[in-house]
Amino acid sequence: MSIAKDPLAQRLTLSLCLTVLVVSCVGVAIADEVETINAERPGFSSSPIALAPSLFQIEGGYQYTRESSSPDIDDHTLPFAMFRFGLAERLELQLSWSGYSWTDVGGLDNDGVNDADVGVKWQLTDENSKIPVAVFVGTSLPVGDDEYTSDEFDPTFGVFWSFDASLSWFGTVLVSESDDDWSLSNAVGINLPINVDTGGYLEYYSTFTDGSGPEHYLNGGFTYLPRHDMQLDVYAGAGLNSRATDLYLGMGIAYQF
Repeated sequence: MSIAKDPLAQRLTLSLCLTVLVVSCVGVAIADEVETINAERPGFSSSPIALAPSLFQIEGGYQYTRESSSPDIDDHTLPFAMFRFGLAERLELQLSWSGYSWTDVGGLDNDGVNDADVGVKWQLTDENSKIPVAVFVGTSLPVGDDEYTSDEFDPTFGVFWSFDASLSWFGTVLVSESDDDWSLSNAVGINLPINVDTGGYLEYYSTFTDGSGPEHYLNGGFTYLPRHDMQLDVYAGAGLNSRATDLYLGMGIAYQF
């Protein structure tokens, strides 16, 4: 007897075909909903796009800083960790910690734990906005060692934005307070796409602090996506005036769960 004419075999074959069709359709739908990772690093500016609800993302890296002064200062810091969690629609919780620093000051070694930070990012515009905007409210957590802490809860307020036209622009404005001194930081940058997986950026930012003159910086780098939920990066920056740190460079990774 032919299997194709057996009623049981026909039902099993039909069920198998329907199952394969349903799984394929679901797979396509999921693939269509997959979003490319959007990381806060590596530049000074932050993304105005908040993580979707229940998404978790971890970012981190290493940075070397060189300051030619009297005496010269060389610093190595890692892991520059940031933990991001989507609390609700357009609302994100962030916990960041630059980590441990090894500092050489004129040949004298010093090392210690840095303060941490906690805050909330609220995306004001929807996903289809031509100019996405978000606000940020946070504070430092005085958990660092003696020479790496302010010993206070220092508040920060920020505005993040981007603008996609013929060129893709982004920027950040931060207002923060530490040791009773207020500082204002402003940044503007441009994305430089290379191909579907690789991109670059160039960014200028400055910081103005009570009681001292401004610091001006220029930085840039490259990002690479080995997969849709992972980003690798390298970057470098330099101070543009005597008050600014001379040089810094680093590398890092971001991964979304």
